Amino acid sequence: MKITILGARGSIPVEGKEYTEFGGATSCVMVEAGGTVIFLDAGTGIVNAPAVAGPVSVLITHPHIDHLIGLPFFRNLNLKDGRVDIYAIPRMGRGARDQVTAFISGPLWPCTPEDYPADIRFYDMETPVVIGDVKITSTESNHPGGSTVFRLEHEGRSLVYASDYEHSADTDESLIKFAASADLLFYDGQYTEAEYDSKKGYGHSVPGHGVKIMERSGAGMLRIVHHDPRHTDEMLKDMEDKISTDKISFARQGEVIWI
Repeated sequence: MKITILGARGSIPVEGKEYTEFGGATSCVMVEAGGTVIFLDAGTGIVNAPAVAGPVSVLITHPHIDHLIGLPFFRNLNLKDGRVDIYAIPRMGRGARDQVTAFISGPLWPCTPEDYPADIRFYDMETPVVIGDVKITSTESNHPGGSTVFRLEHEGRSLVYASDYEHSADTDESLIKFAASADLLFYDGQYTEAEYDSKKGYGHSVPGHGVKIMERSGAGMLRIVHHDPRHTDEMLKDMEDKISTDKISFARQGEVIWI
């Protein structure tokens, strides 16, 4: 499995010389396994994705705007012979189509998904499901309004994507079990320990807790994601230095990982 981090920023995209190392694009990870291409979330990072021949799938963890904002600019939507399958678990009475159309339609956007040249198909997701060569399972995250943690498996390799997750005694055991022996764990570490004291209930976690989840689940590697938009490269490197090993680091936009 080839995993490319296209965006690792949380909440809003940022730009400037102080954000060059970790990047400013919001959540999107591209997974290539055999002939299957899957995007996890469609933040502004998806704008960096190349146009891919053949059908591609986009798995939306939840419809908060930072995870959808790049979708209107996704190159594959403009391929006349392209096909894009969009999956999302229903939230607040809205299925996948309604979640996306709430954003990609007037007055927020000048067109609807039906106006794009590609064949766009929506699926109200139920897992487990197999997409091409990849088996996908999911568990519920701990995040306001709900969010999905995905596990992707291919030929004995696996990754778990736990962005927008707040640690809690009620949910940690479930996540640890879900991430058991994964080769790669993406974990939400938006806040410092000091910041978290005033951010409880916002739906995000801290890097050190990601290390605990990794160790208890037996995951092979850890990448911290959903970097706070106020955290500069200098701040993120300082946070990273406290936990980094050859298997643990903060996600960087453009990083490619093979498992």
